[in-house]
Amino acid sequence: MLIQQLIKKQQVKLAVLTAQSQLQQQELLLRKQQLSQSVLAFIGSTPGLILSFSVGCLFQLRHNSAIKVMRSVVGFRWITRLIG
Repeated sequence: MLIQQLIKKQQVKLAVLTAQSQLQQQELLLRKQQLSQSVLAFIGSTPGLILSFSVGCLFQLRHNSAIKVMRSVVGFRWITRLIG
């Protein structure tokens, strides 16, 4: 009798946890879909296109010595801000 009650409690806990897990999975799926829609909307917008173009130009110039110096200076500034 006692064992059956303990088993029943565990089954109820398992059912509750399963339901919570399913709700969390559905919520995560909805958030993922919303995020992908937001990203697609941003990429198609003017700021998104400007950002994409700028990153593409900088990527093409990644071996340029002036760009390397600028990256190292900006990186150094970020490090000093984090430390200071």
